[in-house]
Amino acid sequence: MTRSAYRLTRRSLLLSTAVLAAGAAFASPVLSQEQTTVRAAQVTDPTSLNPIYDTDLQSLNIFYSVFDQLVGMDNDGQVTPRLATEWTASDDLKTWTFTLREGVTFHDGSPVTAEDVVFTFETAMNDPASRLGGYLTKVESVTAEGNSIVITLNQGYAPLDRQLTLVPIVSKAAYEAMGADEYGRKPIGSGPYVVESWVSDVAVTLQRNDNYWGNKGTYPTVIFQTVPDETARANSVQSGDLDIALLGPSSVPAVEGSGAVDIVSVQSNLVVYLGFNTGNTWLGDVNVRKAIDMAIDRQTLNDRLLNGLMTPASQLLAPATFGYDAAIAATPFNLEEAKSLIAASGYDGTPIPLTYPNTGLPQIDQMAQVLAFFLNEAGLQVTLEPQEASTFINNWFIRELPGLYVFRFAPSVLDGDLPFSMLIRSGNQGFAEDTEIDALLDRQLAEGDPATRAATLGEVSSIVNRDTYYAPLFIDTNTYGVTKGLDWTPRADGMIVFN
Repeated sequence: MTRSAYRLTRRSLLLSTAVLAAGAAFASPVLSQEQTTVRAAQVTDPTSLNPIYDTDLQSLNIFYSVFDQLVGMDNDGQVTPRLATEWTASDDLKTWTFTLREGVTFHDGSPVTAEDVVFTFETAMNDPASRLGGYLTKVESVTAEGNSIVITLNQGYAPLDRQLTLVPIVSKAAYEAMGADEYGRKPIGSGPYVVESWVSDVAVTLQRNDNYWGNKGTYPTVIFQTVPDETARANSVQSGDLDIALLGPSSVPAVEGSGAVDIVSVQSNLVVYLGFNTGNTWLGDVNVRKAIDMAIDRQTLNDRLLNGLMTPASQLLAPATFGYDAAIAATPFNLEEAKSLIAASGYDGTPIPLTYPNTGLPQIDQMAQVLAFFLNEAGLQVTLEPQEASTFINNWFIRELPGLYVFRFAPSVLDGDLPFSMLIRSGNQGFAEDTEIDALLDRQLAEGDPATRAATLGEVSSIVNRDTYYAPLFIDTNTYGVTKGLDWTPRADGMIVFN
């Protein structure tokens, strides 16, 4: 589907406001001291509760409650002990040793052992269908040495401990007895909550594990309820049918104005960006890319379309992500300079497609229209090409996006290596082919000093901006409607955690 969108004028954009959710009156839901059940909305349903095969955010919410990992991540993005009480790495960062916590049991009462850890890694690494195995491509072997786990890598890898926060440890005995499919319906973990039931496309119900070794679950029962529609989430949290609901930018003003619930927010790890296929005749010209970057009025986009809830982005990493460089400023809006660069390029009016997923990004259709308007003002002709989200993601993976495209990246491990490796390293999902960047990415992987490694990642951001391989647009904000008095804190990684 292709369409052009130039119905906007700068006057109408400046006067416009985002569409608000219906402003129905609601009685304020307030958490009572006797309330024992908390209902949190999920945007989509898990595909499986088997962590070997599902790694999406809606599943990670459940996995972080039902399973333990060797290490965890706190609300500030710091790696913390979980099943491992301590860990060390060799000087070359190729050999990592984790000491297991003693006395931890699975939900069925059986002990968590080094054998369970080895089984988890080997199952994920040896099954081609395992999505979890994608996080472990640098792992050469995992062995048990007494009460320690030794992980040997095929290259030095500084963020391994962060990567392991995404590896839930399964029970070898239960997994083998139940089989992968049955385990994916009602898994046996060792975490602070136990899966009571899963009704597909409706809800996953968890019960507190009172025998948990660590911080107990905050509430006895947690229900992750599937509510894809943004308006339905907003209405349900105001009426008290939900206790936590992620809100879209268009819903926030009405929900906040109702006074029915608390509005809590945190700047997320998600950056929305404009990408360039540098093989396109015109987008291969760095000055055309620079013109596009400076033609985007990020502040007006945020204020008028996104209700001022986002932050104009200066780089592909958000402040919550390791490697973010606070010294880099967002590209200033400069329409006259953009026009001058376009004119000097010899651009002949050939339409440039702007491709984007039709769901999964805030106000995406309106945003695409506004971006096309900005670029039209600078002298470019842009056609809008929305695609069904799964089609777009597949085309993104195989680099079949013909011109401009809008997408987002949110590294769950809050580390700059993952987005840079996927978006910038030569031959991966991006279109940059830059040996200078490749060398910097290789260097930071084997760097044991965090400050030096962060500085190297900052160099990568500077080169990306210098050559405008991407035009970062804004940093998303996770904004929730929350029942008044609920004891819960939002996280930059978007996970909903209750202990």
